[in-house]
Amino acid sequence: MVKGLEFLTLGVLVFTGGPTHASSPLVLNPPRVVVRYGDSVSANCSTSSTDHEGMGWEANFGGTGFEQDVNIVTWTVDNLTDWTIEPKCYTNLIDGEQPSKVLPVILYKNPDSVSISVLSHSGPIVEGTKYQLQCDIQNIAPLRNLVVKWYKGNEPLDNVAYSNVSKTPVDVSPTLMIIPNRDDDGAQYRCRAELDLGPEGPQPPLIMTSEPLDFTVFYPPTFSRPESETLDIRVGEEITLNCMATGRPTPLYSWQSSHVQEALFTPPSEVPGTYTCTASNQIGKISKTFTVNPKPKGDRTTLWAILGLGLVLALLLVIVYVIVKHRAGSNSII
Repeated sequence: MVKGLEFLTLGVLVFTGGPTHASSPLVLNPPRVVVRYGDSVSANCSTSSTDHEGMGWEANFGGTGFEQDVNIVTWTVDNLTDWTIEPKCYTNLIDGEQPSKVLPVILYKNPDSVSISVLSHSGPIVEGTKYQLQCDIQNIAPLRNLVVKWYKGNEPLDNVAYSNVSKTPVDVSPTLMIIPNRDDDGAQYRCRAELDLGPEGPQPPLIMTSEPLDFTVFYPPTFSRPESETLDIRVGEEITLNCMATGRPTPLYSWQSSHVQEALFTPPSEVPGTYTCTASNQIGKISKTFTVNPKPKGDRTTLWAILGLGLVLALLLVIVYVIVKHRAGSNSII
């Protein structure tokens, strides 16, 4: 029993005491590289293992082949243009094993251009109508690191991200739906392509912004004052009928009257009656009615003022008469 136990224990010791390689003996520095298309790149692969025969890099470009009795090898490419490259460092151990480790390489390219336009539309932008803005981004990579951001002025509107794992350059054209109103007249819309390549990439992230798209919004005329007014006018007096409206394009005006047959460019300012003003542009039109009522030269206010003055004078006369009569005595002829 004791000998069997000793044999079992010895077997365990022999098994656990032999060389193991559960973790890779290779160290990459840097562990991940981000490279602009056409730039140079290099990375080191090292090992602290003492039971290896040599090391090397396998790659379409920059491979070193097997180098004996070294603890570090360097992968270098002066002009990296291979979108699918996966350089692999390996070492040959004396027990016949060959551990290896792949260096993650992200090759990126700035877009050739970023531009913004209104999709499938020509002519004026009309208030209350749906439009699609399109951002055209040409020849960018990698797509999964791209974020497209939309702005109106400095106000952020929307973000678009991609999950496509394609590594080679592509063209993308995301869209944004908008319904402009008159407050958007003069606004500037922009889209921005942002490549976020992580901490190994350029900091801050690479950004390319479109030229602004200036918005001119057309909308129908509106009046700032009520759409009907009633005014009183004395005979021979002149008044002004205000038919000012706001709109884009700038409204044109015409006048009509219930008692004047022909159309008017401006209404007679001293003739009572009903006048209708119409403000119009290519988007719409709106009308406003003025009712001008006549009134006599002497109105009720003046009449009451005259009557009041007469009563005051009459009262003064009575008071003066009483005082004079009292002073003259009862026998006076006054």
